[in-house]
Amino acid sequence: MAKTMADRMKASRARMEKVNGQDFVNQQTKNNGRQQGYPRNYNNQNNRRDNSYVNNRGNRGGNNKYPDKPASAAYNFIRLPNTVIPAEFYNGNLEGVTSDVLNAYCKHVKQEGSHTGYIDLTLTTETPLFIGGPSKQDETTPLEFYGGPNNPTIPGASLKGMVKQIFKIVTASSFRPYQRGSGLGDFEDRHLYFRDFASSINSLKDYYAIRMVGSEKNGRGEEKAATKATPGFIIQTVNNNYFAVPSVSKKMSYTDDYEMQKKKDRPSIDWTDKYVNIHTGKMNSKMSYMRITRPGNFEGQRIPILQDCLDSYADDKNRGTLNLLDKKVGKTGEAAKSYTRCNDVKFVVSCFFTEKDGVVVHFGHGRFYRIAYDLTISDHLPSTLKQHNNGVDLCDSVFGYGDNWAGRLCFSDGHVVGPVRMCQSEYPHPLMGPNPTSFQLYLEQDVDDHVRYNHWGHEDTSLRGYKMYWHQPLAKAKAWTRTQEEKAIKGTRKIRPVDIGVTFTSRIHFNCLSDVELGALLMTLNLDSYSGDNRRTYYKIGMGKSIGFGSIKLESKVTLLDGQERYANLFAGDTWNTGSSNPINSEFIQAFTQYRDNALGSHLSSYKEMLNDLHRMMDWNIANGPNAAKNWTEGISMMTIKNNKMDDRIKYRSKLDMPKFFIEKWSK
Repeated sequence: MAKTMADRMKASRARMEKVNGQDFVNQQTKNNGRQQGYPRNYNNQNNRRDNSYVNNRGNRGGNNKYPDKPASAAYNFIRLPNTVIPAEFYNGNLEGVTSDVLNAYCKHVKQEGSHTGYIDLTLTTETPLFIGGPSKQDETTPLEFYGGPNNPTIPGASLKGMVKQIFKIVTASSFRPYQRGSGLGDFEDRHLYFRDFASSINSLKDYYAIRMVGSEKNGRGEEKAATKATPGFIIQTVNNNYFAVPSVSKKMSYTDDYEMQKKKDRPSIDWTDKYVNIHTGKMNSKMSYMRITRPGNFEGQRIPILQDCLDSYADDKNRGTLNLLDKKVGKTGEAAKSYTRCNDVKFVVSCFFTEKDGVVVHFGHGRFYRIAYDLTISDHLPSTLKQHNNGVDLCDSVFGYGDNWAGRLCFSDGHVVGPVRMCQSEYPHPLMGPNPTSFQLYLEQDVDDHVRYNHWGHEDTSLRGYKMYWHQPLAKAKAWTRTQEEKAIKGTRKIRPVDIGVTFTSRIHFNCLSDVELGALLMTLNLDSYSGDNRRTYYKIGMGKSIGFGSIKLESKVTLLDGQERYANLFAGDTWNTGSSNPINSEFIQAFTQYRDNALGSHLSSYKEMLNDLHRMMDWNIANGPNAAKNWTEGISMMTIKNNKMDDRIKYRSKLDMPKFFIEKWSK
């Protein structure tokens, strides 16, 4: 089970104290409390403000280079609920799934008046759709659609994932980090890494400098920046324990050695019997490299590297330099024994590291390496949601709760009805992965001054919420093949998407749902009827959402099965008696909304704002309606580096407006 809020905060503070000392943590806590000059309460809707973009450079620290254009992105976020709607049978004590909770769930499922039946789904592609199937690993072989080009199929698992995410938002369910073994969770929890000692964001620059940057005098007696990290070597013993062995280092000049200059632009390690040379890669102003002396004794001072530190290092997805844990980077086997002169060593590699209380807390390749924030991603969950991590919500009740009970929904595969139309097999635009290190996009920002943005090291800073992709203009979605400039990007394979205008049908079987649970499911599948403002609510499924794929029109029809009616009378006129009926959706949806409103109480208004975010992001008309946003194509284009020039909005970390204001800015 996930930790309680108190456990998480205690663990986070313990890590900070371990790395930086208790006095430093106490001072940081005070600074965080007064940094912005007003209360930092992100969970009270009255204190949480929409982050509209202010076109006043005076609010940006006086930086006249700060871009006027707002951040653009193919995605945005649905804000998190202020509180969670519990399952109908849950007592709300937040103690996890106890025996009492299990008994209550069983009684809930067996109660009279529950509903069993199925919902027929009709899905029509409004943009190209791609869901990859099994394929050869050869990059020259095109990726085919799941089921093959003659029988393209939408897997039931894909439909379940799409419906479950929206169901969670509609029902204001918990927002949890992934839990190993249970399958529960909404995001990957880990420590994010960064390096930034020349940032325009003062708090981030100071955060790094306090941990990594010291000073030393050069030959002329001038103070120069120096690392606080210790040079040395990492060793792995035959028992698979890791240690750091300290050494000494010396700064060497590239200008003094022509052979060394050839290695200036590429991260590498030069091994000699007496020392190693550390090259950290291309940097225009780089004039030196570091030389670490081989220790005379690898057995004397061995500082343990705990598994948590190793896992944290391995989790750094954006390192962009050598992976010191890669056996190809260091020496292994007999070479490691020979270099260390220790029979119990099977791997050795040079490093810089930081030690605290007798253990290594982080390490890296160069002297100013990337370090982890003291807080994890989950530490930025609002406190009102953290306490519900052990609770049971409506989504847990309906879709299943790990090993405690299975879901009561079964999603069948979607199959094509009518003609199959496939696009030509071609290379798509490169699909970029998520980059949560961009805190100006993934964290709530309560100021318009980029110098004082919240980053992952700030306590009481909330995650933005559920990440979803905008619908894109049809013309842009159709132009999904890569450009000449993109041909140089490696790793892209040809794909063959389903074309626009193809219809799939599927079925959701449900068993023993209450009025409230069935109503929540029907509302999830019929958002177009409740979105208002002349919207056309379309859904998103499959791969390539960032380049416009996967926009679908969804229609549903529910059928209830009455077992008693079915078996009481074998025939119904001239046909078999199926006991089926087609109820009016609104009756069940009303049962859900009444339960929802009672459960939310004073939080209902913030819930409706969250639901408005969802409606806005699913509105097809913003991209393709008669009054579509004027500059939408530019607004949903990813900020990139073109012709070796970085977009200023990346450089100055332009924040991402919330959906309402994002639409307003790109409609002008």
